[in-house]
Amino acid sequence: MNSNITSSGSENIDLTHAEIDLISEILKREPNQLELDMFSRLWTEHASYKNSLKWLGKLPKTGDNVIVKAGDESAGAIDIGDGYVCVFKMESHNHPCSIQPRLGASTGMRVVTRDVFSMGAKPVAFLDSLRFGDGERDTARWLFSEVINGIKDFEENMKVPVVGGEVGFDKGFNSNPIVNNMTVGIAKKEDLISGVAAEEGQLILVVGALTGKEGVDNDVFSADVISGNGTEAITYDQMLDSNIEKSLLKAVKSLNEKKLVVGIQTIGAGGIAGAATEMAARGNSGMEIDCSKIPVREDNLDEREKLLSETWGRILLCIDKDDLAKVSEILQPMQVAFSVIGKVNKTDKLTCKSDGELLAEIPVTYVGLGGKAPIYEREIQEPGENVIKELMIDDVPEPDHYPKVIADLMNSLNIVSKSYLMDTFDQALHKDSMSNKYPSDAAFVKVEEADKTLALTVDCNSYYVEANPYVGAQIAVAEAARNIICGGGVPLAVTDCLNFGNPYDPEVFWQFTQSVEGLSNACKALNTPVVSGNVSFYNQSSQEGRLKAISPCPVIGMVGVVESKDHHTVLTYKHKGDMIFLIGQSKDDINASEYLNFYHKMKSHAAPYFNMEEELEVQEVVKQLIRNKLVRSVHDVSSGGLFFNMLESSLPLGFGFDITTDAEVRKDAFLFGEAQSRVVVSVSPEKQDDFVDFMLEADTPFSALGHVTKGEIRIDDESYGFIDDYKEKISTQLKKWIDREV
Repeated sequence: MNSNITSSGSENIDLTHAEIDLISEILKREPNQLELDMFSRLWTEHASYKNSLKWLGKLPKTGDNVIVKAGDESAGAIDIGDGYVCVFKMESHNHPCSIQPRLGASTGMRVVTRDVFSMGAKPVAFLDSLRFGDGERDTARWLFSEVINGIKDFEENMKVPVVGGEVGFDKGFNSNPIVNNMTVGIAKKEDLISGVAAEEGQLILVVGALTGKEGVDNDVFSADVISGNGTEAITYDQMLDSNIEKSLLKAVKSLNEKKLVVGIQTIGAGGIAGAATEMAARGNSGMEIDCSKIPVREDNLDEREKLLSETWGRILLCIDKDDLAKVSEILQPMQVAFSVIGKVNKTDKLTCKSDGELLAEIPVTYVGLGGKAPIYEREIQEPGENVIKELMIDDVPEPDHYPKVIADLMNSLNIVSKSYLMDTFDQALHKDSMSNKYPSDAAFVKVEEADKTLALTVDCNSYYVEANPYVGAQIAVAEAARNIICGGGVPLAVTDCLNFGNPYDPEVFWQFTQSVEGLSNACKALNTPVVSGNVSFYNQSSQEGRLKAISPCPVIGMVGVVESKDHHTVLTYKHKGDMIFLIGQSKDDINASEYLNFYHKMKSHAAPYFNMEEELEVQEVVKQLIRNKLVRSVHDVSSGGLFFNMLESSLPLGFGFDITTDAEVRKDAFLFGEAQSRVVVSVSPEKQDDFVDFMLEADTPFSALGHVTKGEIRIDDESYGFIDDYKEKISTQLKKWIDREV
């Protein structure tokens, strides 16, 4: 081996002295520069989860429906019955979106979608969880518009609908947006593909885009897109073009139909080296790569660049050597480059050569997620003097004119209707969606080939998590499950995206560990194992010369199944005179509410009231009410509180409501508090007695709120106006903000 190999990337080695010493022990010799480069890349947090893996191990990963659990493959998979599986995953692209938001959003969707279809699944839906800074800042407006355009670009090209998501605005995300993309796919169980390379003599092909220099030394965007380093041969428009994903999807489908695939692994931040080690590790095998065989876009790439490039739109394909001619015949007409670059062996090492010269040799078990890479326990410190303490409602003055409070809150971008946003996506792709006619707490996708309907949602309230990471994370899981239950579905499993600041900051790492504990306990209680996910650290921005972490944001993506079309339930009031009931209990609690943050300009002091036992009881009762056909509409109480819950149910068909507040709960807490485990239902008069009898037998707290009106909104015998006026305001506010009219 040439032990004197030099590398232009030596200054970018991200290894401690202890790690370099460990590498020498592993290799039983001094590593050369290329090997150091490879270890440096594959021992990053992004590749090996070295700061978070210990804590991620606390998450429940197995269950009756789990087919592929977290960490085993590029995405997770659950059994949805009748021989079909749902493959899904959520990923972040936060840092790229802060620099080039349109391209960052589009390519973020490319990455996670490739993870899903590389497992043999057909993508059927996208969801997004987005956070932006203070809405009064033009930066937030620009980032929002560009991110949405990037999502639309990818939706249009892939012809897969964006069916749902969430958008939030808070100064805790100034200059550092959160852009989490979730892709959901469907496959026959027998067609699932593993990212494995196991048998000696099997061939390794690289398929897709030509390899360039993107992201070799730094993040693709910060190093290459902005500075222009190394990407002269590829334009912005070419980077935005996701046609390569369509070609790869077609290639994977064709190869899989012919049973010509042994294994597929997407090529991501670890480059070809990372993908190769993951495939070999899964197969308890080794692999030899010939760098001279890698198809390149530029003639001046060195071996390090070929192995570590992050060029998008590539996969590694493992096939039996006897099938090479058949594979080549299928790939030849497609718009993908491909080449045999290696073969599988039984050495348990990744061996890299070029024209016969040995360049590097590292054991695959010591690199990548799930291997023997170093795992660290970072310092944890609960916030001290700045800790947020619980706020008692008597500490906040009660308003004396509630219509003004409502008028002010309707200016909050976190409360206004997002219907304008959903209407900007490709409506032709939604023509058969159950979500189309009336809105629901979850999004729905009818899967024709499986005769199934999926219920999908993404949820997190960063106000809650900032106030109490443990409780806030539990609420994220509980609300996701509640949304699916309220839509008539059964929650099955979770993918997560854990967005935090610098893990070397003890207070940030405390937020992270508390959130993981909360997620773990909630997922166990709700029987929704985590089958895939992502950790995004180092989300921070410079404020007055200091780096400040974002508000913590552990996003939950959840998948469920609607077992019968008769169970599908919407949030819309449908008939004047229907009775309105609240299931669960209101509390004298305005902690972490939009009302407290936006109207009173006071930071959250505790998470809203939450009790897991009450949550489980409410979810089970709502599930049975739907199955017994006792409710006409179902909608959970979340951001904005009870008033805005009821307003959302009134808007689609122009009905109103007449309610009486609870004399034992302060009026602002009753209307705008966000205490959890509450669901509002409407009941037809002819089923009112059956509903009450059912609730009394269930022994679950409930109360009568009032009834549906023709269009007027009345509270405690006082008129608050008519729904048409509210609709004009709340439905147009987002567009006016985008157009700088407010």
